[in-house]
Amino acid sequence: MANSELESLLNLGPKSTTWLANIGVHTQQELSEMGIMSAYCLLKAQGYPVSLNLLYALYGALHDMPWNKVPPEVKQELKADVEGFRFG
Repeated sequence: MANSELESLLNLGPKSTTWLANIGVHTQQELSEMGIMSAYCLLKAQGYPVSLNLLYALYGALHDMPWNKVPPEVKQELKADVEGFRFG
């Protein structure tokens, strides 16, 4: 099933949108509600081969910005957040 709404967002392609669909994220609103940190960490916990680039891509998708243009200080904050993230 195509995830056309998510695929229309910057940085997200067929693979990442399929992964997101597998954790129940099908729309930009659902991604925003779940939060990029929760989505990223849930994918990681379920064994998907995620990298920090996906985290930056998710941030960029919600902020309409290419993943490689995410400011370095935001990348540092996201990296620190993911290292300390705990579910629940």
